[in-house]
Amino acid sequence: MERHVKLTNGKKICVCERGEGEHVVILVHGLTGNHKQMTYYQEFLSNNHRVISYDLRGRGLSDEADHHTSIDHHVGDLIDLIISLNLKEITLVGYSIGGYICAKVTALSSRVRSLILLDGAGVADLGQIDLILPSLKRLEKVYQSKADYIDFTKCAYEKLGVNWSQQLEEIARYETEVVGEKLVRHRSKVEVMEQDFDSFFEFHHEEVLPHITVPVLLVKALGHMGAGRPLFFNESFAELEKTVPRINVLMTNANHFSLVFDEQKDVLNTIDRFLTNVREDPSEV
Repeated sequence: MERHVKLTNGKKICVCERGEGEHVVILVHGLTGNHKQMTYYQEFLSNNHRVISYDLRGRGLSDEADHHTSIDHHVGDLIDLIISLNLKEITLVGYSIGGYICAKVTALSSRVRSLILLDGAGVADLGQIDLILPSLKRLEKVYQSKADYIDFTKCAYEKLGVNWSQQLEEIARYETEVVGEKLVRHRSKVEVMEQDFDSFFEFHHEEVLPHITVPVLLVKALGHMGAGRPLFFNESFAELEKTVPRINVLMTNANHFSLVFDEQKDVLNTIDRFLTNVREDPSEV
């Protein structure tokens, strides 16, 4: 079920909620994505949990981002969302930029009982710019139709090693809007994405990580994006692994994009075991 939640700051966030249960899982998507990007995870986890995904501001059907946006702005929104929905004892699952957001919220909020990082919250490097920029180019253009936009997006993702699917087409349709004389563009503004991406490099791991004391599952997507490299290298997470005391690590051959755009059964099963252990005896995780 999709609906809008009004935050205490007056902004509206589009949320999608599935499943039931006392344990709440919140999914936070990637830089240029929306809540539909987390469909495989939401469908799987909603069998046993109440699962909430949402569109970050500046994406999907949520309100626009602030004029000057950053990871910290999204951190504030997520804390506000948790309070507005009166959620307690939650698990945060963050993918890509969502990992940074969830890591900082975990460090700040006593309501988080566990944290799952899907190839997120690593130390950023300049080589990532060449991998991220192609995904931003589709935001700059105006297209003749949704089919035109879908074709462009399909080509871009296939070059990055992603298998095009019906789910991806649904995401592409959701993230577009009609402008002018039936022309189509991405709902998000490229300058918003660039500001949020720049804040990857301003994330202060040394200030955040020491305050994460809950059980953590880190999933590293070490597959190459197209003919290039992983978005995060294995060593990008060294500080995270060294500093966070209760961390579990899974390495997968999926790449950064196929981690969410293809169904990753090994990752899903590992998450299920992790959440079961947290629920039964968090002290042992």
